[in-house]
Amino acid sequence: MDKLSELIVQARPLYKQRKRRKTIAKLLLVITMPVILLANFTTLYIEGENVYTSLENNNLQAELLNDDFGITEL
Repeated sequence: MDKLSELIVQARPLYKQRKRRKTIAKLLLVITMPVILLANFTTLYIEGENVYTSLENNNLQAELLNDDFGITEL
């Protein structure tokens, strides 16, 4: 019984350390995921605004009609 108590005493700090590491990993995941998602949504919003502005100025349509390879010239 004495050996069992000694093993438990030795294992307790390791268990607490492992539990603390898992808690820190979960906390970092909870903090970083919204930041990453918000950054992606912001980038998509900015790109969408750029496309909308290009469509308003007809720049995108001019780029699509620009034929660099001469395919449409028959």
